[in-house]
Amino acid sequence: MPRDPVCGMNVNEDRAAGRSEYRGRSYYFCSDRCKMEFDRTPDRYATPGETERRDDRTGRSGRTGDSS
Repeated sequence: MPRDPVCGMNVNEDRAAGRSEYRGRSYYFCSDRCKMEFDRTPDRYATPGETERRDDRTGRSGRTGDSS
């Protein structure tokens, strides 16, 4: 089951609130808000380190220098 790259929630592909294509990959979202946030700044969420653990409350990665 894919994870919403913005908030980290598990998303059923058949019931996703939205889907975006970026760099040849599909991303699924739990809400319109998460999809809009991803579409506004996809590089923030779709990075080579996207398998890093994200804080479930903020969707932010634990990388140093993440200014958001």
